[in-house]
Formats: sequence, C-alpha cells, structure tokens
Amino acid sequence: MTQRSLALAVALLVCSVGCGRTAQPASTAAPPPATAPTEASVASADGVSIHYVAEGRGRVVVLVHCLDCNLHYWDGVAADLARDHRVIRLDLAGNGRSGANRKTWSIENFVSDIRAVLNATGVDRFTLVGHSMSGTIALEAARQLGERVTGVVPIDSVLDVDAHLPTELREKVLADLHADYRGFIEKQLPSLLPPNPDPKVVARVEADALAGEPARTAAILESLFTYREDLALEGLAMPIVAIAADRRPVALDHNRAHAPQFDARVLKDTSHWLMLDKPTEFQRTLREVVESIELGKARRRPI
Repeated sequence: MTQRSLALAVALLVCSVGCGRTAQPASTAAPPPATAPTEASVASADGVSIHYVAEGRGRVVVLVHCLDCNLHYWDGVAADLARDHRVIRLDLAGNGRSGANRKTWSIENFVSDIRAVLNATGVDRFTLVGHSMSGTIALEAARQLGERVTGVVPIDSVLDVDAHLPTELREKVLADLHADYRGFIEKQLPSLLPPNPDPKVVARVEADALAGEPARTAAILESLFTYREDLALEGLAMPIVAIAADRRPVALDHNRAHAPQFDARVLKDTSHWLMLDKPTEFQRTLREVVESIELGKARRRPI
C-alpha cells in the first residue's frame, strides 16, 4: 500500500462531505423559458427524481458536487458565473432534494442524472465542472457525450490517473467504512485539510460527512475505485483543466501521458473544499479556466 494509494482512498471517501441535505421533494412542474431562473426535477434513466437549478444566460457551465453534498455547495460560484453564463446545478441521486431510490449506485447512473438534466434544460454544448468524485463522473460524461462537452474541469480530482488502488486496500477501506464509519471519517479527515484550517469549514464538512449513509457510500466508492480514469482520458480530445489544492501534487506527467492536453491550476493553503476556503480566489480561477476553454485558449489533444 503506497501513501499515494491511501491518499486516493481517503480523498474518495471523505469527499462525501460538503453541504447539508434537504429532504423535501422538488417541484416537478415544467421548466419556464431557458433564460428564466428554473428550479425543477426530472426523472433519470432509472426513474429516480433529479433536482436541478438553472440560472443566467449565455454559454453554459454545468456544476456537479461531491458525494453526499448538494447543489448549494456551488451557491457562490453560481452567483458569480450567472452574471454572464447559463449555470446549471443538480443534486445527484441520493443527495440534496433528488431521490434516493436507486438500485445500482454507479458512475454510469450518475452520468444519466446529468444527461437527464441536460435534456430537460435543452442544453447542447457546455463546460462540465465536477468536484471530487464528480471529477471522475465528469470524465465518463465527457466520454459518453463527446463534443457536446467543450471542456472538463475536475476540482481537486483526477490528480494522478496512474495511482490505481490495490485490491487489498480497496477491501480494507470498505471494511473499515462498514465497521466504524464515524471513526474512519474522524481519523482521516485531517489528511484533506491544510496545516491551519478554518474551524468553520472543518466543523461543516465533518458534520456533513458523519451524516452520510455508509451502505450507499460504500457502493458508490466501489464504482469509483474500479473506474479507469487513465483509459477515459485517452479517449478525450477536449481541454481538461483541473483546479487543485496544494496538499497533494498533481501528477502532470502521468496524466499527460494519457491526455497531452491535461493542465492544472493549484490554489495554495486550501483544503479539499477549495470553494469554501477561498471563495473569491476559487471563483476567479474557475472563471479564468472556463473562459479559456470557451475562447479556445485551453489546449485540446493534438491531432
């Protein structure tokens, strides 16, 4: 078991924190015109109700949260981008105001959630931003949707696609999760924080992590652990620009061996939850990355 592999396991597990959940169901009314603020729900491919919010007008940015978070994780980011973009946020199944009656928890089914919202909102082309586990989900969405995705922006995710988690470590992480979920979270959370974290951020993410459902989290993690990010990258031509915290290095050489266009921006002294630690700097960086993709300045895979 390498330190890098253990860090990957911890990040995937503890990324299940973020914002508190709301149990009330979303409205299923037909969405208003595309330029008006919209809050509604749509059925995913397996019938699970997916809650979403769309706002603003212009080029489209889709924001997808980490495990056991919800779309409100992006409130500050959405407010900034919606000044001149159409911003679409969704609660993945099992999170926020979306349904939890899913039989199979997989990356592919989460992509179906994104696809359902895109169809409901009439979106054709868009930049896809995914935090933590949704960085991986974004790769699969881009693989399936192809040139509809103008660019992928993993947030503190897809840091080293060659860091495959050994089978024995996967099994140990899942066993520890089932045996003592609270203990595992409390023990591993510090590895995702900077040396002097904001106490408010720590309290928030820890509380929300502990509110997670271990069985569902374990099922999702199994899908994430076995997904081949390296193979996904090899099939993508659009720009891929990560925004990462400086706790762990981004393995540019490894990632570029599979996707030469891969790039990264690093924010110093931040936790896994960059948008909570330094919202102004994060929003500015994300805007710069999104606009570089939209203006054709971000690198694509060489022909």
